[in-house]
Formats: sequence, C-alpha cells, structure tokens
Amino acid sequence: MYTGALVSGLTLAAVTAPSEKYLTMSGPLMMGFGVVACASLASAFLPPTGMVGGGLYTIAVYGGVVLFSAMLLYDTQRIVKSCEVIPKHGNYDPIAQSISVYMTTINLFIRIVQIVAGGNRRK
Repeated sequence: MYTGALVSGLTLAAVTAPSEKYLTMSGPLMMGFGVVACASLASAFLPPTGMVGGGLYTIAVYGGVVLFSAMLLYDTQRIVKSCEVIPKHGNYDPIAQSISVYMTTINLFIRIVQIVAGGNRRK
C-alpha cells in the first residue's frame, strides 16, 4: 500500500511537471546509485549492530528510497518525452520503456519492506 501510494504520487508529479524538469537529473542519480550500491555492498560485510555498519545500512535503505523515488521521476518523464518526440509512424516500444519503471518500483518495494520490518523489530 505504501509503495502504491508513493509510485502513484511520483508518477502523477512527473507527468504533470513542466517539460524536461526531471530529465537533467541523470548525473546526480548515477552518483547516488554508486553511493547506495557501495553502502549496500559494505553493509553486507559489516554488522548493522555496529556504528559504521548501522550507518551504511541506513544509507542503503533510506538513501535507496530517496534515490529510487528520484529515478521514478526521471524514468517517467523520459517515457513521456519519448512519446512526445516520436514521429507518427516511428518505432516505439512501450514495453521496453516501462521495464525501468517496473524495476524501480520493485526496488522501492524492497526498501519500504525493509523499513517496515525494521520498525517492528525495535519494539
């Protein structure tokens, strides 16, 4: 339910945003992806109970939610832009375009499940 609300809101924001507003975020998104990927790999080797391991785990989970939310904005606006630009009889494959949105939604779901499951453990 959380993922559906988040994806719906972000998709609506990306579709109604001014043209190409989120398309300039590709560089910072890739840098953020590198940070989250390194934090995920490092948190696999360091225990999350320690100070460093806990910080890396927090970066991997909460940073992943922020990163994949921004990626959803970027991907949705990229799809909208490619639909507007194609010629009348051009080749456009909506299935191939939507795979990135699907994978981003799966990653958001995984991060939200980790957050919700971690919140229940503390009680």
